[in-house]
Amino acid sequence: MNIGIDVDGVLTDIQGFNRKHAPSFFKKKFNRDVVDENPYDIRDIFKCIEDEYKAYWKKYLLRYVITEPARKGAKKFIRKLHKDGHQIFIISKRVFTCQDNFLGKLMRFLMKNWLWRNGIRYDEIVFCDNDVAHSKRTACLEKSIDIMIDDEPVNIEVIAPIAKVICWDASYNRDCEGENIVRVRDWGEVERLVLG
Repeated sequence: MNIGIDVDGVLTDIQGFNRKHAPSFFKKKFNRDVVDENPYDIRDIFKCIEDEYKAYWKKYLLRYVITEPARKGAKKFIRKLHKDGHQIFIISKRVFTCQDNFLGKLMRFLMKNWLWRNGIRYDEIVFCDNDVAHSKRTACLEKSIDIMIDDEPVNIEVIAPIAKVICWDASYNRDCEGENIVRVRDWGEVERLVLG
């Protein structure tokens, strides 16, 4: 099988990272409290303006992409899939990775380095444009993805008609339901679904 795996929110716990760092940052810098904990995007969580959003990620982006660990069980399960002959595609819309400049090259390098340091085996990485809503759907079609593991609602909704989607459970995607969508909370559940 061809299996697509997202990074932010699936291999990493971006929501946990933001819960740890964002409240104190927004309180201290902008005197802003959490408005809604469930949305995917910090702009919605804090009802912040674009400049405030950029200030947060300017301070924390490198810390996140370098130090945030892979979720427990990811390395072991993905290695098993790879060893069993499945094709593993890392399909990510991480910010800046599609840019054709120094920042884009740096972000692509940091992701590859992070995957290597965390022992994540893969056959190919597909960097999708974060500004193009259906870029992951296009990648799944091009790579003939059978199963996509993702957490972002917009991706889940557009991929489900063409491939099975394993929805990584998060507060912001609880409304994602339907045919071809299965919800998981850890890599053990993913393993039972895929290999079961």
